[in-house]
Amino acid sequence: MEILARILLALAGIFAIYWTFRIKKVIPMIINFGMALGILLVLIPALKLITVGIYIYMGFVVLAFFHGLVDSDKKLNARLVICLMAAGIFIYWLWMLNHWAGNTILAPIFVLLMALAGILTKAKLRSELGFLVVIAVDAIAILLSATQTAMFE
Repeated sequence: MEILARILLALAGIFAIYWTFRIKKVIPMIINFGMALGILLVLIPALKLITVGIYIYMGFVVLAFFHGLVDSDKKLNARLVICLMAAGIFIYWLWMLNHWAGNTILAPIFVLLMALAGILTKAKLRSELGFLVVIAVDAIAILLSATQTAMFE
């Protein structure tokens, strides 16, 4: 992973922790901390826990998906944005960890399109903003890494 993608992910993790202190809902706070922990484990190569960090991150992405399913306080479009962004990034990492072919560009683009749809429909996602920013920045970092490797192949 290139340095720009690492910096973006670190900043997204810091934002998630910052946002945790601004919200009052427990589940989004837990998701924010869990994703930040996964990012921390991935970004510190001396720990040699990159795969563990990805699994922790994926576990909290699944928790975000289920949070979007069961949060009855949100309208349908907000719940769809949460669920589809989480599902898209989870599918990407599932594909990458299992070394399956394809899906390397499609899933991150889908995640960013869902984020754009959330912005355009003015979905009320204040409590979930921390982990949704992490997911969106993860998709951007994936696309940056994919274009970087495509340029040098």
